[in-house]
Amino acid sequence: MSGTVLKVIALISMFIDHLWFFLPDMPYCFHWIGRISFPIFLYCCVLGYVHTSNRKRYFLRIYSLSVIVGLINFLWISKSGINLNSIRTIFITLILMYIYEQFKQNLKKGSVLAAAFLGWQVITSFLVIWLAAFLTDAPLFMIVTVLGNILNLDGGILFALLGLSMYVFYRSRLKLTIAFIIITLIDMTLVSSPILPYLSRYLMWNGQLENLYPLVEAISSMLFGVNPLFTTSDILFGYPQWMMIFALPIIFLYNGTKGRGCKYLFYVFYPLHIVVLYAIRLLLY
Repeated sequence: MSGTVLKVIALISMFIDHLWFFLPDMPYCFHWIGRISFPIFLYCCVLGYVHTSNRKRYFLRIYSLSVIVGLINFLWISKSGINLNSIRTIFITLILMYIYEQFKQNLKKGSVLAAAFLGWQVITSFLVIWLAAFLTDAPLFMIVTVLGNILNLDGGILFALLGLSMYVFYRSRLKLTIAFIIITLIDMTLVSSPILPYLSRYLMWNGQLENLYPLVEAISSMLFGVNPLFTTSDILFGYPQWMMIFALPIIFLYNGTKGRGCKYLFYVFYPLHIVVLYAIRLLLY
């Protein structure tokens, strides 16, 4: 299976998922099918990073697409409370892959880059948290997109780490499988188990620890994309993200070939399908 075929499978899966997301009364199984799309996109991101002849241009394309989708959200779609921009997560993944690569080649340079990235994230995070007192969600999402900040990523920081693990274990299916399963289990523990709600309520009801709850809520919401009080243990109809594990067999069908054509299909299809589906949503509902 070529890289092009992988990308098309991910696009179809994502489109089916977004049919469920944007249009009410779609079968819930559409959402299940969509769980395989993002891991495949992350793997395609790794392939693009490994095989591109111009990494600066590749970074710029992904960043520009992220900003374009952010503008679509900001100017139109976010009015309904919807903010979709998984390209942000892919962009952060690319940065993490680059830092890891520099660590392998030059420890000193890798350390400087990692420190710069962490420093930038801390500074911009404090800026966004301060601005949250004056701005609504829509401009805040636009700001974190432009700044390349990790707060409120689609899928949370765990998905960026999943993409990084795909790069780190690119040549080892066994290690990649183990890393994939571990990250999936962590995600299920955070979002599909009673652990976070129990911890949150314990902090809220404990007079000596109640001040810690806002910190737990902020970390959970901004880094993992979930409100700790509203997680669910319903893994089929509440939060079926664990089904992303079924992306692994598809990824392992990759045969090392690029495939023909469709070079810019993803860059056009992603923002276009969001606009079209949202327009249909407005027209029908």
